[in-house]
Amino acid sequence: MSWRSDIKVQQRLFLALWPEPAVRAQMAELARQVAGQRQVRDDNLHLTLAFLGATEASRLAAYEVALADLTVPTLDLTLDRYGYWAQPRILWLGCSQTPPELYELVADLHRRLRGGGFIPERRAFQTHITLARKFPGPAPKQPPAAPIRWRISTVTLVKSVPAATSSCYQILRRWPEPSDRKRATSDPPAFPDRQG
Repeated sequence: MSWRSDIKVQQRLFLALWPEPAVRAQMAELARQVAGQRQVRDDNLHLTLAFLGATEASRLAAYEVALADLTVPTLDLTLDRYGYWAQPRILWLGCSQTPPELYELVADLHRRLRGGGFIPERRAFQTHITLARKFPGPAPKQPPAAPIRWRISTVTLVKSVPAATSSCYQILRRWPEPSDRKRATSDPPAFPDRQG
């Protein structure tokens, strides 16, 4: 199914790993423990792979062509450390050891998207899930008592929709498509579409 007809000009988009409900609940609980009222909304927890920004319909069509045959390896992430970026005041959850295949997936996305006009961020990719914004810091000294195990096999296209207090996120598409996953494996899709 094409996503061109579902997205108007200049939509704010990004590609991400989107947690299923059980993993999201674990992330949200950690956020409540370490960030309190500054935590991001539970529905907004995700891992950004590529920020596409304000995207016109013509550029989106080029991205669709570039990603048409995208394959996503099954990866196991262990979220076992906190981090803090002082300048944007962001508290995040990440991995002590990121699987090389995740870096390869991000590099593959960048290669595919460049032909459609995508310009990657200058900073190197950092595996992280934002837990809190405007966080005074520092990050907790102790790592999570129970690391979160997260198996991923899908890349998600997400639209950021401005709201009164913070942005809401809406899933537009996944790679591979659910029908493709059914043909490739006997397992059912990991989680249903949902709008944050």
